[in-house]
This record gives sequence, structure tokens and C-alpha cells, in this order.
Amino acid sequence: STLLAALATLTSRARIGVLVYGNTHRNPAILAKEMVTVDHISDGRAILGIGTGWNEPEHRMYSMPFPSAGDRVGMLDEALTAMESFFTNPRTTFRGEFYQFEDAPFSPKPVQEKLPVLIGGKRPRMLRLIARHADIWDASGSPEEVAEAGAIIDQHLETFGRPVGSVLRGVSLGADVLENTASFESNVRAYHAVGVRQFLFDFPISQPGIDTALTIARDIIPSLRAELDAAG
Repeated sequence: STLLAALATLTSRARIGVLVYGNTHRNPAILAKEMVTVDHISDGRAILGIGTGWNEPEHRMYSMPFPSAGDRVGMLDEALTAMESFFTNPRTTFRGEFYQFEDAPFSPKPVQEKLPVLIGGKRPRMLRLIARHADIWDASGSPEEVAEAGAIIDQHLETFGRPVGSVLRGVSLGADVLENTASFESNVRAYHAVGVRQFLFDFPISQPGIDTALTIARDIIPSLRAELDAAG
């Protein structure tokens, strides 16, 4: 979060966030305070990217508990429920299985009316959690797999009384996509056709890869974006 705050002071348009925080690394109240601070420093450009936590060796090396996969999903569900209350209510009382907060004050609130929450995942329990809490879903897999998982999220959205399609579909792709001018457009078109509207790429580390990425950014992305925006 300290790095995000520094980036916020050096940028003016870029959204500020990580892909993603591990929920098991911080108490939800601490992470919520950190993200609100970044939101204020960036004048409302923060995104809360969060997941269950997965790196068992890292937890072991730093003496952090590493619960079961099922418990980690439950912890993330409770953490986000509590943070939603922190962001909107003067005080929060929350009594869950994993977290308890008693008349806890939280101020200031985010600059944004709704601080966006980004969650990745494709397993059944995570898809349900995404439908309950996320504003942005960071997907993985083929376009067909994204379409199938997205349809499940839309079903869960109805269960939670949220509008179908209200979770923005995104996808994270490797640097190899940015290193191939021949296939870049076809990759983007395939995901756009199944509802993906946010594209995140690993950035190339070799100079030839960086040069190709810059060529794509300059010569391909502007016209492709205009075409896809017009298509809806």
C-alpha cells in the first residue's frame, strides 16, 4: 500500500491497485484503511484487488497462519462484508466465524461513492463470492471458459438481487500476447465477444518484447478500441 500511495502521487489518470492482495496477509480493517488512504491520495482512482491468499511457503516463512482453502474463501467473504460496512457506515459491528468487530469507527470514507472491488477466480464458491461482492471480475482461461463462468456469475447476481451484467468482466493475459502483433487483435476480439471489457497484460521484460508492445500500443490499440467501443 505504501508503493500504491507513491504511485498515486506520480500519476494523474491511471487507476491504482494490485492484482491482488491476499486477504490472509492483513486484518480487513487495516487493509480497508490503507485503501481509503490511497483513494484520497489518488483523488478517487483506487481499486481494491483482493483474493483469498494462496502462497503457502510465504505464509510459513513469515509465520502467518494458512487456513484451508474452504476457510480462506469464508474469510474473504467475511472480510469484504465487513469492509463494505466500514466504507459506508459510521461504525461497524460484525460477528463472523473468522472476524469480529465491535462498534468500530471508520473515517474518512472513500473519495469514490463506491470503491471498486476486483476479485479473480473460477471455482464454484469463488464465482458465487464474486457475484456477491465484486465490481470487477478478473477472469482466466479461454474465451469459452470465461463465457461459461460469466454465465454462472450472472445467475448468482440474480440471487443476490444485483443486476445481471453489473460485474465488469476482465481478463489477465500473459506478456506473450503483447509480443505478437499478428495475433493481438484476434485475441482481444475473441474475449470481447464473450463480454470482456477490461484487459490486463503482463508487461514484456525483453527489449524486443517491449518494442513490440509499444508498436501495438501506438499502431493497433487506438483503432481497435474505437471499433470495439462503437460495437458496444
